[in-house]
Amino acid sequence: PWLGDANWSPESGKPAAHPNSRFCTPAGQCPIIDPAWEDPKGVPISAILFGGKRPEGVPLIYKAFNWKHGVLVGASMKSEATAAAEHKAKVIMHDPFAMRPFFGYNFGHYLKH
Repeated sequence: PWLGDANWSPESGKPAAHPNSRFCTPAGQCPIIDPAWEDPKGVPISAILFGGKRPEGVPLIYKAFNWKHGVLVGASMKSEATAAAEHKAKVIMHDPFAMRPFFGYNFGHYLKH
C-alpha cells in the first residue's frame, strides 16, 4: 500500500509504497475479456503469463514452444525474493510460476493438477 506521504517525491530517498505492494482491478473492467468469462463451462485459454522479478540475466519476455514446454518453463522459474517470501529480497530463488510464497501445499501435487 501507499505509505500516505502526500509530499513524496523520488528525491526524498524514501519509498512511496511498501516493497510488497500490489494492485488489483476487477476482471469485469477488462475491455477485451471474453463475454463468457464466468461461464461454468469455461472459455478457451490461449496464453498464460508468469510475472517474476529478475533484474538481470534472463530475457524480459519469452514464449514457450507449446503447453508442455510452458509448464516446464513455469515450473523451473527463478525470481528475486520479495517481501511476500520468507527470505530477504535480492536473493534469486526457485519460484515456480512466480507463485512460491503462495503455494499452500506440496508443489508436486500442484503440478499434477
